[in-house]
Amino acid sequence: RQPFGATITILALLAGKWVTIVAAWWWWSNYPYNFVMPATLLPSAVVLDIVLLLTRNWTLTAVIGAWLFAALFYPTNWALFAYSHTPVVVDGTLLSWAD
Repeated sequence: RQPFGATITILALLAGKWVTIVAAWWWWSNYPYNFVMPATLLPSAVVLDIVLLLTRNWTLTAVIGAWLFAALFYPTNWALFAYSHTPVVVDGTLLSWAD
């Protein structure tokens, strides 16, 4: 048996998000596509499956894999929030988009 349940779950979430975006946003309001949320979960799910593959123990996967899943969650969101750290000069004051 190959451990790929977390990756399949995130891919199913991506497919469900695609159906929701196409049906609810694109057809009705011409809102642009955005698949960032499931795409940021995919590296964490792959690491979780790798931990299960290497340990073959559900308890160690729950402890180590869940910690790695959470540890990778913040760095995979950097691409999403990178624009908010761009410096901008407003009225002579150096600010960022987050300010």
